[in-house]
Amino acid sequence: MSKLIKRLDISAHPRLEQSLGYHAENRWVAWHWEPDIEQAIYSDGKTAGTSNSLAWQVFLEHPQVSYDVHNYQLAESEHYWLLLDRKTRNLYVGEGKIVQGLLEQPEGLGLLATLDGNNNPIRDTRYAIAQLSRFNPLRSWLKLVPVGVGAALIAGFGLATWSSVLSPKFSPIPEQKQAIQPVPLTPISPTATCGVGGSGNFSAFVPPTSGDKELHLVGVYESHPHHSGNNHPMGEAQVRVTRQGKPMILALSSYEPVNWKIDIAPGVKIEKIIVNGYHDQKVTGVSGVPIEEYSYKETGKFLGDFLYDWNSANNQGTGGLVSQLNQLTETELTSFQGCYRGTQFEIR
Repeated sequence: MSKLIKRLDISAHPRLEQSLGYHAENRWVAWHWEPDIEQAIYSDGKTAGTSNSLAWQVFLEHPQVSYDVHNYQLAESEHYWLLLDRKTRNLYVGEGKIVQGLLEQPEGLGLLATLDGNNNPIRDTRYAIAQLSRFNPLRSWLKLVPVGVGAALIAGFGLATWSSVLSPKFSPIPEQKQAIQPVPLTPISPTATCGVGGSGNFSAFVPPTSGDKELHLVGVYESHPHHSGNNHPMGEAQVRVTRQGKPMILALSSYEPVNWKIDIAPGVKIEKIIVNGYHDQKVTGVSGVPIEEYSYKETGKFLGDFLYDWNSANNQGTGGLVSQLNQLTETELTSFQGCYRGTQFEIR
């Protein structure tokens, strides 16, 4: 087992994640504690949100659990995160940045599962490495890697550059959504900037909607990676809006603090801007446009969750971000675009 992430000697109860307030369907989900506000947070690599903190404390203090996790201070510090494989029910503990990096890079999690879940781990791990390196220039190098350090390499390397080796910087609208016909002029521009060191996958969705008004949503988890402990410096993301015609509502969402710099072209009609976040959010570059803020640290409330990957949108239920925006604005979603670490977007 990698020194960066440890598998616990206990298996998760079949309804652990539901008890902790996680109701999506992604295979991997992690929890950590935010000590400055005394709140448990979940993250699955696509969305993040608050968990049931009382259930979190009860779970960690259970005799079958506390023996394995008491050295990690999961109820006091955000340094270590608890990671669950919902398929095998395996539980892991690791440093927050390592777990976060694994959630961003599914290849690393796949290798981790291979290492821990097979009768012949050497054979299967070599197969997993071969599959991961099949179409990239690291193929010959990976053959020389000792099997026992596979998970550590995936975690450490993936935090900075793994996505640039395994996948292109920009990915189009998810394949399973392409059957849905977009509006005649798509609002999504393929020039979004998704940050180095995080997930480079751009996610977007354009449903077939019509009405007198439009609702456009841009979502990220963060705009830079420089967060630790109680230190959450504000980042910056730019959103250029050139789309003309109908009046629109612009919704912006991020877990980490972001200063959203809006660049509006002449003729654009923005009726309102809504910002959603766990940490404080700011909007600059506009004047005369009403701004509504829903950030937990600043206003004590947020809208559903922090969506940055459309693949998880269908699992949100009635309390999710898209659903709450639809109800709040009485407008159906016109477009979504986002990525884990994003700094530049355009609505055209």
